[in-house]
Amino acid sequence: MREKETKGKVDKNFVNPNVDEASPDILERPSQLTAYEVFEKCIARAENLVSIQCSTKEIESISDQHYCDCYRAAIVLSISALDAFIRKIVISEIVNMIADSKQLNEDLSNYIKGLLNQDKLLEAARKYDIKKQVEDAVKEDFGKKSFQGEWKISSFLGLVGHKDIFSKVAIEANINEKNLIKDIEIFTKRRHIIAHSGDYDLNQNPHKENEIKIEDANKCIIIVKTFVENINKIIIEKK
Repeated sequence: MREKETKGKVDKNFVNPNVDEASPDILERPSQLTAYEVFEKCIARAENLVSIQCSTKEIESISDQHYCDCYRAAIVLSISALDAFIRKIVISEIVNMIADSKQLNEDLSNYIKGLLNQDKLLEAARKYDIKKQVEDAVKEDFGKKSFQGEWKISSFLGLVGHKDIFSKVAIEANINEKNLIKDIEIFTKRRHIIAHSGDYDLNQNPHKENEIKIEDANKCIIIVKTFVENINKIIIEKK
């Protein structure tokens, strides 16, 4: 049986108090999140995974294995949050440097020239949008890269004028530089083992699951937060 159609009327006198009469072109648009704000949202998820044990410890069906997998996921999310921060901050710094009238450093200049072919440069010149062309090209290139580990982080931040970043963070945070690098490398490697091997030692037969404790996840979160907080502080203070 065909359902009866319900027709409505359009009230031409309808007024929505929540909509003003501003033109769509001048309506306020949501502000874009900074690299650090994105990081805070990402790292919060890692912290949630570690803290979940406190609220579920009375549930018998949740075993230690479940909690261990939460710790593993927290490490993966923490390193991913670091990756996302470095990626976004480097893109932001490149765009700012392109917009500035100061001469680009040689490394950054060569990197950008390697991304833009003559056709793109011609179109950028015609449309006066070199900044957008560069930003789009960098985002496309960065989509194929990861920003994990000491060498990659140092290289890309050095590209935008923040050389010796591990040394600067160590001084700012009053921690040992070698220990900082070591910890970042350890947790980056652990992230890869978890993500690509399920956190098993595949060199043994039968395969052995690597041990993990809540202290491991907490340490990873703390070192990543310390590192990112101080990078953000250094970059802001330099402007």
